[in-house]
Amino acid sequence: MKYNFDEYKLRNNMEAAKWDSMGPNAKEGIVPLSVADMELLSPPEIINELVKTAEFGMYGYTWWGERYANAVQHWMKTRHDWDIQKDWIVQLNGVVQGLACACRAFTEPGDNVLLLTPIYYPFYTVIARNKRTLVESTVQLKDGHYEIDFEDFEEKAKTAKMFMLCNPHNPLGRVWTEEELRKIGDICRKYNVLVVSDEIHFDLIMPGHKHTVYAALGEEYADNCVILNAPSKTFSLAALCLANAFIPNKELREKFDFEVNNSGAYTYSIFGIRALEVGYTECADWVDQLNEHLYGNYQYFKNFMKEKYPEVWVADLEGTYLVWFDCKCFGLDGKTLGEYLRNEASLYLDDGYIFGDIGDGFERINIACTRQVLVDALDRFDKAMQKLKNNA
Repeated sequence: MKYNFDEYKLRNNMEAAKWDSMGPNAKEGIVPLSVADMELLSPPEIINELVKTAEFGMYGYTWWGERYANAVQHWMKTRHDWDIQKDWIVQLNGVVQGLACACRAFTEPGDNVLLLTPIYYPFYTVIARNKRTLVESTVQLKDGHYEIDFEDFEEKAKTAKMFMLCNPHNPLGRVWTEEELRKIGDICRKYNVLVVSDEIHFDLIMPGHKHTVYAALGEEYADNCVILNAPSKTFSLAALCLANAFIPNKELREKFDFEVNNSGAYTYSIFGIRALEVGYTECADWVDQLNEHLYGNYQYFKNFMKEKYPEVWVADLEGTYLVWFDCKCFGLDGKTLGEYLRNEASLYLDDGYIFGDIGDGFERINIACTRQVLVDALDRFDKAMQKLKNNA
């Protein structure tokens, strides 16, 4: 079946966070390309299932059962070559909730939590709000490619209680290789640092790259980790508030599960459960075609910059649908640049500085949209930047 990735809907007045963030004066027809949810319709199989569920007419308390566990097992095995046991699953309302619960379950106030930065900004928030201490190991750009500085990482790991991994990495678009993950894991095991791996973008992998679930590296790695993922990025289901933690180590799982229940956020939507079940059992072809569409959008974006603005460096997109690009050549600090793009181009992106100080002057664009939406956005970018050059 050939799926349609050329259809989208304007989400004004739908209480969509990304759209409402444009403010009341946003121009009609403008599509924001910031927050990481898709401007593409979810798979028709999921839409049909949710309509049936809504028509049933009763929405009482819900808990996952055998059908749910079977669907999760099937997806992890067929898409990621990872054999899981059903009792490893701890259900969550979202991956960020999982990060926060891990912080409280496995560390104490003041403990050091290690990150590879720049990184998705809620990582910083979770650490700060739970009164833990942030320790950063900055990812290095070498020959146009982001790499981990393992010497620095090991020095920082010596002081840390927990390491929060993001794979694929947001916003850099890296898919960490098996070799890199083993180096990370060996260092963390050496210094007794727990690995909490956010793998929410794990299905969004570009050609030539392969995602490796951290726990699938081997029993010694699985015994010292928490894996977090969700169907939300894969199928555009963020509003259905459903995610999973996978914890092979029984002692760690019980501590984590206690914290989830202690937080009071342990009820789940029947719509999220049904969407996951259908997505993980019926929508593999849709995901394959989605990744082809995303890669085509990335190629279009990269070629546009190469032709029009060769001085703009664009990061390789290995995974996610989030493209990271360096705009320092335009001579504006990050905040001024973001305001200029919003005011002159009606272009709503995520400014790089929100991912850490090292991101200042970068922008992150969400390319999970139709090709025409991307073409229109880059046309506005071009006009705004030509105006900036002419006024310089």
